Amino acid sequence: MSMNFEDTQRIKTTGKSTEPNSNQQNPLDDTQALAVKKPKRWRVILLGILLILIFGAGGGGFGYLNGIRQRVDKQNEEILTQAAIQYQYGVQQMANGNYELARTHLEYVLSIYPEFPGITEKYTEVMIELAKASQPTALPSPTPTVDTRGAEALFNQAVQEVQSQQWEAAMNTLEALRNEDYTYRTLEVDGLYFIVLRYRAIEMIVKNGDLEEGLYLLALSEQFAPLDRDAVNYANWARMYLTGVSFWEVNWEQVVSFFSQLYAAFPYMHDGTGWTATDRFIIASEKYGDQLVATGAPCDALEYYQNVLNINPQEHVQDKYNQAYLQCYPPTPTPEPLPTQTPLPDNVPTEESQPDS
Repeated sequence: MSMNFEDTQRIKTTGKSTEPNSNQQNPLDDTQALAVKKPKRWRVILLGILLILIFGAGGGGFGYLNGIRQRVDKQNEEILTQAAIQYQYGVQQMANGNYELARTHLEYVLSIYPEFPGITEKYTEVMIELAKASQPTALPSPTPTVDTRGAEALFNQAVQEVQSQQWEAAMNTLEALRNEDYTYRTLEVDGLYFIVLRYRAIEMIVKNGDLEEGLYLLALSEQFAPLDRDAVNYANWARMYLTGVSFWEVNWEQVVSFFSQLYAAFPYMHDGTGWTATDRFIIASEKYGDQLVATGAPCDALEYYQNVLNINPQEHVQDKYNQAYLQCYPPTPTPEPLPTQTPLPDNVPTEESQPDS
């Protein structure tokens, strides 16, 4: 079937009517341009402002969510720390056979952090032990209501003593509180214990010179929380002092080695004798210098005599220094001058050459 080309041709629309005998003119002429409406400028501005507000709100929302996430992470970290501390307390009470107290600590861990590693197993062990202990069929007597007024008064007294830095009194008060009621406000009492033990230990080391007792209290405080940098330094200095004293009159070289370091770090640290690190450094330096001179090493002794003279010039130490210096650097003997012959003067008349009178 052949296709007529005219049938596929687009019909051209003109401005005149296609109806016969129609005199009405089409309002849209084929030569007439179409009018296009321009968008309003205020719509564009409004759209831009709206986009800015949306993006700003989104950024603020992200910042707010990030802040919430950080606070949640910090809170979770604090909860984990408290759970670890209470878990250790529970394990210690189990080792001591105090299963009721162990149950109290472990139940606290379960209440704040039930996913803590090993908590389920330990709690099960505690409950088994408690069940074994409760096997007798005798009816338990009614448990009287615990009177906590005494414990509360002791707690408030300990807080006041900590605030006024009465460390020894606060430690005695906390001991009385533990004897009164071991379970009273356990976390807060442990926190007070750490503070009191830490500052009482430093007080005993620095003021009292009781280095052994101070180290013991610092070791106790580490059971509650890690020590801060200052407390660690005091502990190291106290150990250095005690180690240096252990070599006293046995090995003067070691004594000088330890107390030279302590003299530079904490020159006024002292023990029960009242001797400071500076005093011991001076004495040990002189003693070691004497030992070196006696063993034929006067040059090496100069350094240790000089240690004493740099801190506290003493006449007898200066004399020792001078003698060691002369032994180390003996003076060179001055050679005697060679004898010289006096020359005879010229034309000196002799007996033979005298003229006859």
